[in-house]
Amino acid sequence: MDSFQNAPALQPRRRRNLRPLLAAILLSLTGGASAADEPPRFALSGFGTFGLTRSDKDNYRFHSSSTQPSTMPGQNFDPSTDSVLGVQGTARLSDKFDLTVQAVSRQAAGYDYTPHITWAYLHYRPTPALSLRAGRTTTPFFMFSDSLNVNYATPWLRPPAEVYSLNPFSDLDGVDAIYRAPLGQMDLEIQGLVGQSAVLTRSASGRLRNARALRVGLAGTGFSAQAGYTRTDLHLNWTDGFHQALRRQLIAAGEADAADELSGTHASAEFFSAGFQWEKNNWITIAEFAKRKVDRYISTAHGWYLTVGHRIDAFTPYVTYANQNQDTPAFCTPVPAIHAPLVGIYNNSRNTAQHTLAFGTRWDVARSIALKGQIERITPAPQSRGLFPSDTLADYLRPTTPVHVLSLSVDFVF
Repeated sequence: MDSFQNAPALQPRRRRNLRPLLAAILLSLTGGASAADEPPRFALSGFGTFGLTRSDKDNYRFHSSSTQPSTMPGQNFDPSTDSVLGVQGTARLSDKFDLTVQAVSRQAAGYDYTPHITWAYLHYRPTPALSLRAGRTTTPFFMFSDSLNVNYATPWLRPPAEVYSLNPFSDLDGVDAIYRAPLGQMDLEIQGLVGQSAVLTRSASGRLRNARALRVGLAGTGFSAQAGYTRTDLHLNWTDGFHQALRRQLIAAGEADAADELSGTHASAEFFSAGFQWEKNNWITIAEFAKRKVDRYISTAHGWYLTVGHRIDAFTPYVTYANQNQDTPAFCTPVPAIHAPLVGIYNNSRNTAQHTLAFGTRWDVARSIALKGQIERITPAPQSRGLFPSDTLADYLRPTTPVHVLSLSVDFVF
């Protein structure tokens, strides 16, 4: 398995195509090297980002994920949103077996930076076309799931949150099978998996049980596309003050059955995503759509984005438009009208709908180091604070307003 240093595409000043760069990094991460590559018996590599983010309003602190806490004033420069450090080791046990472990440290719920084991799997290649893995792997919910922590591998400062915040489950314990074969001028990849996952967010704990997923991808010169579908049982237990207040009010009014629909262990969920990336004549176009469908406990929502960028020597300026919409609110159970005000606030606190216009650039300043800057105009939807959650009731009673977010980062691999 190749390390980051051995990836020939990691020469930023001469970089012309993003696909070789991303493929080289992800090849090392996923154990995709063939026997002909003669990988070393042991390889150690790593990646990281140091980032700063601030908004133009103190009561609107930007979050790219629901796992991040929300108490720092928005106008402070916040290093926790994008900063991450990861290390990966791979041991080649034989020509057909290898073992990969990856640990990542980034801020999680409760201001916790304890390293989290994101990958820990045994990889078996019975044939050149077929790979089997058992252990902890990445959940294949998005087009860039494999590189969510490796910001160096993508053109953005961060993937568009309107799509990538729809599903906070990042790793899965189980088994998967990946089949690769040529298809005309392209390469076909089919992945199937089963397993379970868990996540702790700032206001809830969640589990996926009996998750089943199928992903299909195509890749060729300058073009790649993929689509995936996941079906799972969902356990979700809210812990925030809005949930506790509504639950107490419903139980006191004799609506215990309705209160049980707020959170629990009886939800089913589906997740679908599809996207493509096209590169030609130094132009980059990336688009992706994702939909989360849940029958209770959390809202059903969908999101999409479109990014267009252009490489000019070591610089890649880009523009992104992204949008997220709520299709069904989190709590839909009919209750007496007296509960409507609190139900409305409860649903608004779980509605992350918003749209964003972002301008950014990537500067490959040295080998394996990229500087990035991005400015966004984010407009939460009516009855929503978007990805700016708050524990304060008054914040949900005020009209929504556009928020401007400035982000800077340095990405590196080693």
